[in-house]
Amino acid sequence: MSVVDTVQDVPQDFEHYADTIIQVCSYHRRDFDLVVVRSRAHETQSVEASLRSAFESLPAADLGVLSRRLPTELVLLVIQELDIRAYFSFRQVNRKARLIATSLREYGLVSRYGVEGLQGLLRTELGPCFTMNDLYRSLITDKCLNCGSFGSLLFLLTAERCCFACLLSSDHYRTTALSTFAELSGIFPSQLDCLPIQVLRTVPGIYNFLEVSVKRPEYLVAEERAIQTLLASKVIRGDAVSKLRARREQRNERFMAATAYPYYDLANARLERGVNCKGCQLRFENTHTVTALSPARVYSTQGFLNHFSECTEAQGVWAASEKGTQPVHDSEMIRSGGYINIPD
Repeated sequence: MSVVDTVQDVPQDFEHYADTIIQVCSYHRRDFDLVVVRSRAHETQSVEASLRSAFESLPAADLGVLSRRLPTELVLLVIQELDIRAYFSFRQVNRKARLIATSLREYGLVSRYGVEGLQGLLRTELGPCFTMNDLYRSLITDKCLNCGSFGSLLFLLTAERCCFACLLSSDHYRTTALSTFAELSGIFPSQLDCLPIQVLRTVPGIYNFLEVSVKRPEYLVAEERAIQTLLASKVIRGDAVSKLRARREQRNERFMAATAYPYYDLANARLERGVNCKGCQLRFENTHTVTALSPARVYSTQGFLNHFSECTEAQGVWAASEKGTQPVHDSEMIRSGGYINIPD
């Protein structure tokens, strides 16, 4: 008997079983995290403690004129407007500066829960383009800016939250090598440097589901945003825009401009990385070839529970588990989190 054949009514005391339903009927797609910009676990762990703490000994000096003219509350307001690279420069001035910068609530949450986004912006040399508040706003926002569904990623070129489906398909997230953009727009790269266009320096990574080596341009720009900037500055014409939009895109370059970014639920003090539906995955595996790309829809906890109430296959998984009391056989794809072979 298949899992779907065992479907029973969704339990009346649905809320009582919510946590168990999430545990039994959903899983986290690790492959989505691994094909974008990421840091090795040992690299992240080595700096996390330093990011979140000030020195144990009390400051021996203040901030000079800044301390004499502004109370700490105003200093906190000022440093919130610093770009991320300048924020860390301020934090390294002395013990007093480190104590103040570390005490900022927004920084505290980002440094604890949003390290991948923080490191992603710094590694790609986008730190000067965004503030700590930009990262904080994305951290406490759960929805993809493009479609409104749960977003498990941060698009580094705009510091916006996005979902994997939109990263794959939306024109909003088209990226172009800086050299290609300059060539097709008829503008020298040195001219682009004088315009307010964010440029991302790519970093080593996998950037594809097949785990094969891919060509990595040195710099990327967000194509549509760059086009709109040039049109507003009247330095580009319609024929150049047509050439850019007609260009055959290297889809994996989008992965070079995004990183996994969890959502922090302020109301419940809970971190969410997003889950996928086992039922939808099983339905997909029964109707598609192994090489096809499986469902990319990621849900928040509440979003998945809403989906579960309508997903016959997920309800079948729940019924087969006898309300979470019996193990359910998961496919190899589900057990590996989307990857058959997961790299270290």
